[in-house]
Amino acid sequence: MIIKRPEGKHAGGLLAFPGGKVEEIDEQNEWDILRLAAKREIFEEVGLDLKDDLKYVISNYFVDDTGVHVIDTLFHCKVDKTDLKIKASPREVPEYYWLTEEQVNKAHNAPEWLKKSLQYIR
Repeated sequence: MIIKRPEGKHAGGLLAFPGGKVEEIDEQNEWDILRLAAKREIFEEVGLDLKDDLKYVISNYFVDDTGVHVIDTLFHCKVDKTDLKIKASPREVPEYYWLTEEQVNKAHNAPEWLKKSLQYIR
């Protein structure tokens, strides 16, 4: 699943994976905070209550265009038990798509970092 980032936010108008930040509520799970935050963000952004396991893929570090330091952690989920009915948040996800790696690589608004991330999921 790929989303289009909302205009006016970091990487606005570009394709990306659903995601977000660790928040205070995620601290309830002291041993798996990143996985819990990823599941919560996916639910908030696209309405998917993931029942399947998230597998860690890779992490990287960058400073965004507003000066915020980010550790970007990528998880992958093979969906088997999760209901795929999407309820996207209009505020956070103006558009969403089910795209193959080839389709992402051909998209005019797919940033290089997304294309590179897809290579690690194979």
